[in-house]
Amino acid sequence: MKQKMALLLVTFLMLTACHQSPQYNRSSQNGESGQIKGTGIWLSYSEIDEMLTDEAGVEEQFLKVLKDCKSLGISVLYLQVRPFCDTLYPSSLFPLREKAKRYDFDVFRFMVEETHKAGMEIHAWVNPYRVSSMITDMDALPKESPVYQWYHDGDPDNDDNAFICNGIYLNPAKVEVRKLVLEGIREILTCYPVDGIHFDDYFYPGADTRLDQKTYAEYCRKASVPKDQFDWRRSHVDALIESCHMAIEYLSPSCIFSVSPAASIDKNREELFADVKKWIDNRWIDRVIPQLYFGFEYPDESYRFETLLKEWKTLLQGNDCVELQIGLGCYKIETDTKADLPEWNTRDDIIARQTELSLQDCAVSGVVFFSYRSLFSKKDRNTKQREKLASYLSAYS
Repeated sequence: MKQKMALLLVTFLMLTACHQSPQYNRSSQNGESGQIKGTGIWLSYSEIDEMLTDEAGVEEQFLKVLKDCKSLGISVLYLQVRPFCDTLYPSSLFPLREKAKRYDFDVFRFMVEETHKAGMEIHAWVNPYRVSSMITDMDALPKESPVYQWYHDGDPDNDDNAFICNGIYLNPAKVEVRKLVLEGIREILTCYPVDGIHFDDYFYPGADTRLDQKTYAEYCRKASVPKDQFDWRRSHVDALIESCHMAIEYLSPSCIFSVSPAASIDKNREELFADVKKWIDNRWIDRVIPQLYFGFEYPDESYRFETLLKEWKTLLQGNDCVELQIGLGCYKIETDTKADLPEWNTRDDIIARQTELSLQDCAVSGVVFFSYRSLFSKKDRNTKQREKLASYLSAYS
């Protein structure tokens, strides 16, 4: 009965929505406040946690973030509000993040209001499936966690709503999981005037067939012609993306639904079971922001920035309803990995060159920087990269 009711909810959201993908207007590039349209930045949960525990207080620290962003003309903030099946805001569905409990006000509401006062957009960044990357014990989760509650509700069907793989993940094949994610989006959109809902690249945590072996076996027993396990996985992620898009359009038609997949189109489909091409072709997302976190001289030529950029442009060719923006890896400025170090240690204009290459391309509507901490670090290498970027953006604006 529970699954039937959840399925009815999902179907209702899908059938009652109108499909209208927002159009990007490149002819109006800049606003009166000095922001450059199409420039964004990710503010991750770890950066937010630091602000929540800083002696100066989250208010002062967040206002500094906005001031720094405005100094470069950044116009969109992607704020990670639900990283591990917990929230930055009071929720009836998920536990409040531990560090946010020290405040007697709604931190997320404060951030939404201040971002809008600064003339910027704010998009709620959600991890749809990730529950924990540190623990594998369901009993160690907060008692308010939906996973903990499923595991202790006496209903054996709900025990499979999450599985363990280098942490804990929600099981995309379960209708109850899809309902939870959709309800989470509804909660955000009905309580906060955000400009977008944003998913990152955490879908299935890998291609190991043992992850959901029990759920897949149950499906095979009931299906007359069962799908291949990997196709079956993709179908469930597809269903979530389509349902989320329909729900967002129903609840907030002007809200942008964006996804930030991994750099490799093939890896997304074959290892994370995220069929981004299908989502784009069906216009289930409004904006795609691939994480092209590689330099111009990366040893594996198939992962070099210009190669990846060309592949993503080709993927979206002929589609004028889904925006392509490029995710740039500012964290690589401080890299110590063997493959990246030679280029990033000797060249101080990589982020600026990647930004220029992206923004001057009519097929690309913007760039998003990962993340705030790395872009605005006071370390010498970071400062040099930021100064080159600021020089370009100043000329661009």
